Amino acid sequence: MAAIETQRRNRPLCLITEDDGQVREVLRRLAEQRGFEVVEAVDGEEGVDVAARCAPDLILLDMHMPRLDGLPALSKIRENDPHVPVVVVSSTTDPETTERALSLGAVNLIRKPFDRLEIQFVLDGIYKAIEEEAGVRDVIDLVDRRTTQLSFESKSAVLSKVVAYLGRELQLGYPGYGIAITEIKLALYEALANAYEHGNLEISFEEKTSVMLEPGGIANLVKERLENPELAARRIHVMAEYEATSATYRIRDEGPGFDHEGHAKRPPAATTALHGRGITLIRHYMDSVSWNETGNEICIRKGIAPKPPGDAPPDA
Repeated sequence: MAAIETQRRNRPLCLITEDDGQVREVLRRLAEQRGFEVVEAVDGEEGVDVAARCAPDLILLDMHMPRLDGLPALSKIRENDPHVPVVVVSSTTDPETTERALSLGAVNLIRKPFDRLEIQFVLDGIYKAIEEEAGVRDVIDLVDRRTTQLSFESKSAVLSKVVAYLGRELQLGYPGYGIAITEIKLALYEALANAYEHGNLEISFEEKTSVMLEPGGIANLVKERLENPELAARRIHVMAEYEATSATYRIRDEGPGFDHEGHAKRPPAATTALHGRGITLIRHYMDSVSWNETGNEICIRKGIAPKPPGDAPPDA
């Protein structure tokens, strides 16, 4: 196995995970001819380990290998890196296996015995896509600031969709960067939920506590508040600012605000509490948290840095 774990690379890296030495050699030559640097693994377990340590730009993955077979190996690779293109190499014609591989995120399938022109076509397409992404990274370094503004009705069903949208935007905007996407999305959801319940619907901590153990719980209280046309008409406003080294989100509700200075002096809610941990979690996930003077707009920021080759990919 070639050692390319932490050094910077001038060419995209292809990981070939295949137990047959002759097949590996054929794939190696073809990948190198198409412009890839190559690292090898002889079984699924080693392939998962090498993928995590080397962060390849492409993986060619055999479906039938000792120690760890192709499908479970693909599943583990996807857990570590949801976006690396994986091309399945297989002699099977079983449509169920093919469908399962595609559902786990394989981008293409090469049949054994090989058609060299087919392999070259697949490798060329992926190489071109990698080059285009590298070009995007160069432009990102030139961008001083990008912004996204959202304004939407205050409805609980919308919150998770907005979080998913912002997470995807963040992911697409910083290819090759180390981003704690899951943490940022959790912080965004907590901030949006606070804007919805405590801001626009003016549900206090004490009111929420009193209904949590009742039948229907918070849902009944929310429904009751939404019957008030003034509260129901309020909106949530989000401003996302993306800079070279950070992402900043400003989330504003149309409620009267809250005493954030007084809240900061209170002890954090117990981890076993049914609610009240939102701001504590936001502070834990993000690098900085602040409010406007009124207390109806929270500003949360997370630093972002380019990911050196060889680093394990962040969560998603």
